[in-house]
Amino acid sequence: MSAFAEYRAAVRGGAWSGPTRDAAPGHVQCNLVVLPGEWAEGFAAWCAANPAVAPVLARSEPGDPRLPALGEGVDVRTDLPRYRLFRDGRPDGEVGDLLDLWADDLVAFAFGCSFSLEEALRRDGISLGYEARGFGGAIYRTDRETVAAGGFAAPLVVSMRPLAPAEAERAVEVSRRYPQLHGAPVHVGDPAELGIVLEEPLDAIGDVSVADGEVPVFWACGVTPQLSLEAARPPLAITHLSAHMLVSELRLEEL
Repeated sequence: MSAFAEYRAAVRGGAWSGPTRDAAPGHVQCNLVVLPGEWAEGFAAWCAANPAVAPVLARSEPGDPRLPALGEGVDVRTDLPRYRLFRDGRPDGEVGDLLDLWADDLVAFAFGCSFSLEEALRRDGISLGYEARGFGGAIYRTDRETVAAGGFAAPLVVSMRPLAPAEAERAVEVSRRYPQLHGAPVHVGDPAELGIVLEEPLDAIGDVSVADGEVPVFWACGVTPQLSLEAARPPLAITHLSAHMLVSELRLEEL
């Protein structure tokens, strides 16, 4: 059994319920949003208006949990370690699968994730020194707004990774080649220009760490769509839990 097959079996069997950072190297990781069909076109319009925030890689047919664009075996009901539920735009707990919640009108959207962008940076020889310090990145709500569309609107959420200035310049060029994984950073440098206080993240993997000689680099984040649900208030919505992604069959080199 391949490492990917072992990972998928662990997720489907409930043995892997934690974050997916560094899970199944080489496989593209995706953010997820699931909505009733009548809300799908509005959300698709918002994604199209904000491609760096929600670069859609796959969209399901109503009621179909499969996403063939990401692999014939993908099943959005079982292939994420944890899911968040929203009802009328308000958080309503977490679940380990969607088997009991799935309905004939639900539509799934999957879009690129910065975990895979990190892998692309490593492949290009960019040093991610923060990893050795036990820091895996942090996400922040900014004072910038996304483009409202289809009844959806949200403040921009970004992920931050600290890099040496020369590495940050290279990271801009490399990430620009991957628009499906959020593309180039939205900002490099002073977090105050985004209305951010580094010590106050929405979430973080490890303690927030920016070493001497590093600059914070901020990319658009796939958590932003979760905030858009608060504005649109669909009766039901399902997303990934932060850092608990859909690991697809799609290979990074295919992007």
